[in-house]
Amino acid sequence: MICSVFVRHLDHPWLFATRLGVVTGLVTGFGMACSPEIEHYADHMPARRMGVFGVVLMFCGFALQSVQYWIVVLDVHVS
Repeated sequence: MICSVFVRHLDHPWLFATRLGVVTGLVTGFGMACSPEIEHYADHMPARRMGVFGVVLMFCGFALQSVQYWIVVLDVHVS
């Protein structure tokens, strides 16, 4: 709400702040509800499988990072 005073490009800052708060609360609540299950699964996962999962996440990060360059190379128009 304080930032909307300086930016002044939002039509309804209270509506935006309310939606942002509700979405943040829902995602946090869902994450907190699922956190014990994920932690239990991660604690009982074999080390080799955890390593493979880490490598897959790393390659996904590399692929997502390179998308911006592929868009330029392939001349994809983003509207």
